[in-house]
Amino acid sequence: MKHKILIILLINSLMPVKNIFAQDMHFSQFIMTPLQLDPSMAGKFQGDYRGILNHRSQWRSAMNKPYVTLGGMFDMHFNKDGKKDNFFGGGFSVYSDKAGLNSLKTTLINIALAYHIKLNQGQYFSGGMQGTLMQRNINANDLRFDNQFDGLGHNTALSNGENFTNISFIKPAISAGVSYTFGDNSMINVVSNNGYSGKKINIGAAVHYVNTPGYSFIQSGNEKLGLRYVVHSSNSFGIANTKLAIQPSGYFMMLRKATNLVLGSYFRINLNERSKYTQIVKGAAMSLGAHYRVGDAIIPGFLMEMGSFAFGVSYDINASGLTTITSGRGGYEISIRYISPNPFVSRSQARFF
Repeated sequence: MKHKILIILLINSLMPVKNIFAQDMHFSQFIMTPLQLDPSMAGKFQGDYRGILNHRSQWRSAMNKPYVTLGGMFDMHFNKDGKKDNFFGGGFSVYSDKAGLNSLKTTLINIALAYHIKLNQGQYFSGGMQGTLMQRNINANDLRFDNQFDGLGHNTALSNGENFTNISFIKPAISAGVSYTFGDNSMINVVSNNGYSGKKINIGAAVHYVNTPGYSFIQSGNEKLGLRYVVHSSNSFGIANTKLAIQPSGYFMMLRKATNLVLGSYFRINLNERSKYTQIVKGAAMSLGAHYRVGDAIIPGFLMEMGSFAFGVSYDINASGLTTITSGRGGYEISIRYISPNPFVSRSQARFF
């Protein structure tokens, strides 16, 4: 049965989305992959420089080798003098995905540029563009076809009958997005990804694969990636007279007939950590919550912030029809973030929330 599921998952990743619901590269901790959601998020954070690393492993319980996705990004803003209310933000990101028995590999190299316009005190409108080089390759020797069935089982000595002339290709892709952010700037402690008092609301929308690049490993194939639409939101609402905040977030993606909806919330507490010797406030916060990927998984998560560093961990509890095979074991994900200067004690030169 596990071999059957392996074949199904692999086929899902290869077939055009117009014919079947396929798994696109994604992370459950989407707050830690802002440029993958929307290029207008480049430079949109409390700090001058930001770097994030991501690791995701999925379907280990259903196959010998799981889906593994790695990611890394760096972004910053470009108004060092701190005098301008409007500013540019730029970012660079790389993502790599290996599906199943390493048969299908995808690498994305992205460069994003955004411009952030201050509408008034506490409100910004942002627009961004992103250019991508998408490289994909496949090892056809790892695939099984009906032509290789010899009456008893799979026989690698038989020809698969396919013409895989494009086992590797590189295509350019373009993305664009806009977002709006409102924050209550009356409080002093507005830190990293939202504070524990006041409120912050961020909503945005993006379109990926604007140029609909080609996507086929077969010589005669003319399949193209369709437009991928994304609507996303991340918010924070402080609870009066406490160090607590409720932080709901989510996104909706659509690529032709395939859809992906994730909704949930974190509960964040500011710990106000102090140095034992200097009594300088370094800042620390802890967040705990869960999201739900509709029709697929429940995703509990934990985020620990200490000064410039943050560490996040989450686990997908499979809730789809694959539970008979996975027993609920979907996959884990970890992320590490670094922001300079320390967002708990310093306001960035962009003066941005």
